[in-house]
Amino acid sequence: MRTAPRRGFALVITLVLLALLMLCVLGLGTLVRVHGQITTSTGYQVAARQNARLGLGLALGALQETAGDDERVTGMAGITGIPPGPGSSTRYWCGVWRKDGTFVTWLASGDGDTANAGTDPIELVSAGSVGAAASTSSNVEKEHVLAGRIPIVVSETPAHPGAATAIGRYAWLVLDEGIKVGAYAPAGQLASAVAPAISPGLPSNQLRLRAALAAYASKLPRVRSYEQLSLLPTPPSSGQLTPSVLQDCFHFVALAPRTVSGGGYVAGTININSTPTQLWRCLLDTYNLTPGAVTISASDVATRGRQLGDNFAATNAGKTPGGPFTSLDGFSEYLATQFPANGKPTAQQIMEALAPMLTVRSDTFRVRACGEALNLADASTVEAAAYCEAIVQRTPDLAPNGLGRRFVITYFRWLGPYDI
Repeated sequence: MRTAPRRGFALVITLVLLALLMLCVLGLGTLVRVHGQITTSTGYQVAARQNARLGLGLALGALQETAGDDERVTGMAGITGIPPGPGSSTRYWCGVWRKDGTFVTWLASGDGDTANAGTDPIELVSAGSVGAAASTSSNVEKEHVLAGRIPIVVSETPAHPGAATAIGRYAWLVLDEGIKVGAYAPAGQLASAVAPAISPGLPSNQLRLRAALAAYASKLPRVRSYEQLSLLPTPPSSGQLTPSVLQDCFHFVALAPRTVSGGGYVAGTININSTPTQLWRCLLDTYNLTPGAVTISASDVATRGRQLGDNFAATNAGKTPGGPFTSLDGFSEYLATQFPANGKPTAQQIMEALAPMLTVRSDTFRVRACGEALNLADASTVEAAAYCEAIVQRTPDLAPNGLGRRFVITYFRWLGPYDI
């Protein structure tokens, strides 16, 4: 018996092959589209990083131009009268003054001033660095810090021929590290017999950092940034060294600020043009550590330290109200308002102990910058953002073009979203 021929088999095979071909085409198209998206995304990210580096470079240029000279004075914007508080988002701007006390500039990008950070501000110190600004109090200052964004404009783009278009933005901010207590000071570079120390009368989080620094002092020479202090093991007696500990200390503790002295550096110095009351309490307790000191009581350290910080801006003792101290003699006059000649100790006694570690300018700074890449067809859309940070040190070497002493970057890192 003969079997009937299988009709249409070739058609079925052809349809299967066509289906496979279509799948291949679709798969290839998807791969091409995804690759194109990745390439575009990578291009935007590269552009954002380039814009952040642009901001960093402009910050370094402004710092070199205005603060390189030995006769310049630096300090935080709080000395002009900006009070502590969650809304004081320019209080930690770094300012530069001439030796006669006349103002030079604020080291922050944008078209604003300390009363208004500009028309397009962005936070460069935020919750990742200091926690929630709303938790600011008289004992813990956690202000976020703003800078103004500057657009990067080109004459035209393919999507907007013949029309000037913003393709990105950048912002930058300089923070004065010299107005803080150093966590570490090499013994061979100490400016005084003792190093500034975190006051034992501060709240628990600050004391956890104090305990960690004391317990692991031998490890501190290997630490490269303030944030790396979180890698220290936890002393059993101090509680857990959580991220909030460094956040609570960010505005008044730095890793290792240094000051140029002759042809080298000294460590363990503090720029007195600063208003956080934590710093003043630390200074008074540091005085208590000096040999032969007439001890200031714990209650007076807290009370008078707070008054020194709170009254700084308005005082006319030794300086102009709203301005910086330009000499230690002027500061001694202000110190006498809290420690008069008929008291114990006197301002003169405190100055004799602390003067070697006190300055009216800083040589160590923290610079933060951000860059954004905008959609080339719609400039209102941010396609990528990048943030970076550098620790910048003024050196004994002279800069070119008569710009004082040269600044160099000693530490650099890219910041993630939880680092800001």
